[in-house]
Amino acid sequence: MKIGIIGHLKHPILRPYAGGLECFTHAFVRSLVDRGHDVTLFASGDSDPFLPLAPIIDRATIPDSQRRLGRIHHEWVESVEDEAYEQLMDALSRRPFDIIHNHSLSPIPLRFASVFPTPMLTTLHAPPLERMVRELESRTCVRCGQFVNISNANANAWSPYIKNQSVAYNGVDTQFWKRSNVLRESRAIWYGRILSDKGTHMAIEAAQLAGLPIDIVGPISDHDYFQKEVAPRLNERVCYLGHKTHDELRQLIARSAVALVTPCWDEPFGLVVTEALACGTPVAGFARGALPEILDDSVGRLASPNNVPQLAAAVKQCLGLSSMRCRFIAKQRFSFDRMLDRYETMYRNSLVEVAA
Repeated sequence: MKIGIIGHLKHPILRPYAGGLECFTHAFVRSLVDRGHDVTLFASGDSDPFLPLAPIIDRATIPDSQRRLGRIHHEWVESVEDEAYEQLMDALSRRPFDIIHNHSLSPIPLRFASVFPTPMLTTLHAPPLERMVRELESRTCVRCGQFVNISNANANAWSPYIKNQSVAYNGVDTQFWKRSNVLRESRAIWYGRILSDKGTHMAIEAAQLAGLPIDIVGPISDHDYFQKEVAPRLNERVCYLGHKTHDELRQLIARSAVALVTPCWDEPFGLVVTEALACGTPVAGFARGALPEILDDSVGRLASPNNVPQLAAAVKQCLGLSSMRCRFIAKQRFSFDRMLDRYETMYRNSLVEVAA
């Protein structure tokens, strides 16, 4: 099929990834190409040049705002993105695609969907965003294309605004994220962007209560939070290892006895959970967002949100779980191939509906 992918513009689709959506989009596009599809990615010009990229702005908006204005100016970011998406949608109306798959976080593609000659599928990677909700409330949802959510929990959050949603769990590349020959050590790991929403400091406290050393890996997205809540807790048993490549991160996860996941909000999915499982590492986390859908007692343990003593107990319970079982669940339920099969079926069904 000839597929147009609308990426989001806040960060480049490029390693090292700013977050999970950039990682997902990169792998998704690459995998569709590997399956023989003719794919075009519409994203920022500073994205990976080895992707089938058609830039719609020169630079991703968040780093460009910081470079130009010295800070993240949200009104400027929205203005630049809105103009870029409006021009894109106008151009797409004259280009032959079988389907447009929208992964942006913008209301603009939804606005154009009702007059668009090509079927459009939108994957909802975030909780309800105010600007997207306003757009949906201003028109009937059936005129905004089809919608896919990445978890039942996130679908429930969107249900007041969108009645018909499919669910396709995000996939993890189990050929890359895998168990390693390195010796598994009696230590914990926490990885991701370091900011208050991710609860890094609570992971440190829980590991200490459980008697395990812990490695902290990831970019510092909130320097004030890092200096106030993370840096004072660092010592010989709490190590901040910086922002690692994916190859280095995979080795660190695979050597760890348990991965901690400590969201302070209802995350729509949480790729870090499935990446850890694919590496054979059980997960101890807070029961928020999609985590209760992803984890069962054979591969992890959940604590009440923000309850550090419960999380410490969950960490201890994870030490007895099977690494092979973690890997099996990741491959069975959350493999990238399984997810791609699901999306290809949706693409074909959309084409059949349009033909009918």
